[in-house]
Amino acid sequence: MKTASALAIALFALSGAVIADASAQSPSASNALLLLPPANRIVGTWEFQVHIFDCDTGQTRVRFRAASVFNAGGTMVDTNNAPPTTRGPAFGVWNYDRRNRNWTAQMRLYRYNPDGSFAGVNEVRRTLTLAPGDDQMTEAFTGQILGPNEEVLAETCGEGEGTRSL
Repeated sequence: MKTASALAIALFALSGAVIADASAQSPSASNALLLLPPANRIVGTWEFQVHIFDCDTGQTRVRFRAASVFNAGGTMVDTNNAPPTTRGPAFGVWNYDRRNRNWTAQMRLYRYNPDGSFAGVNEVRRTLTLAPGDDQMTEAFTGQILGPNEEVLAETCGEGEGTRSL
């Protein structure tokens, strides 16, 4: 029994040393170690049906299909079914809000004009909520459409429903 207790204490001390060493190496390493469930429940590939609307009137601007990949450690990638000549992939970060039990994500993507020239950037801030069972998700988001010099051209609002696909 004393041997088992000594082994447990040694393993606990060793795990503390590993976490301390990772923290000293880089902030991202320490964040990855501290990102434990329930935060990682969002990790995976999700398919969304998205509705973008006028923030003031609620009038629909566009509906489309999108896919988001949420990686362990807080990074994400997003794309949608728009022609690839009109936009690039979105890259971003996500965080878990323990107080509200939801996730927030921020992402940016580049837009292009029909002639292929740079049109500007979209910035999106999402609030995501998982349904019981962790295979369905709802989202609400706001965003800004920025011009080539990062000037604000328009504000956007939207919502979506997602299903875990992988």
